[in-house]
Amino acid sequence: AWRYAFAHNATGGGQLSGRYWAALAGTAERGLLDFLTIDDSLDVQPGRRPEISPRRLAGRADATLVAARIAPVTKHIGLIPVATVTHTEPFHVSKAIATLDHISHGRAGWQVRVSPTAHEAGLFGRRAAPAADELFDEAADAVEVVRRLWDSWEDDAVIRDVATGRYIDRDKLHYIDFAGEHFSVKGPSITPRPPQGQPVVAALAHAPRVYEFAAASADLVFVTPHDEDSLRAILADVSHAQRAGREIQVYADLVVSLADDPLAP
Repeated sequence: AWRYAFAHNATGGGQLSGRYWAALAGTAERGLLDFLTIDDSLDVQPGRRPEISPRRLAGRADATLVAARIAPVTKHIGLIPVATVTHTEPFHVSKAIATLDHISHGRAGWQVRVSPTAHEAGLFGRRAAPAADELFDEAADAVEVVRRLWDSWEDDAVIRDVATGRYIDRDKLHYIDFAGEHFSVKGPSITPRPPQGQPVVAALAHAPRVYEFAAASADLVFVTPHDEDSLRAILADVSHAQRAGREIQVYADLVVSLADDPLAP
């Protein structure tokens, strides 16, 4: 994709420029898409290779910051950046997504990602790469912390009472006192409650353990079916893992190829 003129000439600056992302978001919004996701990872290139290919696009922009750049130049489309939880504190994720929700007037979401590789763990140097079960147990705790922090300010905590000189009602800020296996977070958030209250949480799921995580923690689940039979099996797995009373929307994560000629191969 980096070789196309659109990626550098037409937008000025390439895939790391604000103009590039604003142009893509504008196209998506004019196409009446409900939301767009912005990919991110702790690896310099897509895929799980420690070596860097000189022929492939390398270098990443922070997805949440990209979404914040897009927000003022769009009006309706939802913005769902990826944020990895394995080596990131949920307090920081909560603050970033809440801020994005304020900037976008209630259009923010968050796609949860885990980091499974030793190479990515080495970028931080704090611990070895966790096992798969631990990754998703930790991710579930992280989502719970983020959601509680979003709820730690009541909707009307900000009062702006000029007569009394009170900006906030302190009685409407609450500790979350989360104590789990992976995190211990007192709270409250330092960012007022998001306009949505709870921004949308999404997850890409492609295996039974991930279906369990997504069904328990996410609002949107992206799945990767190979055909109709595999889609039915995936939906059954997600439904089986879903908690009673939770509503989850499931989307097929498909690659769509566009061409000027509708008959092009």
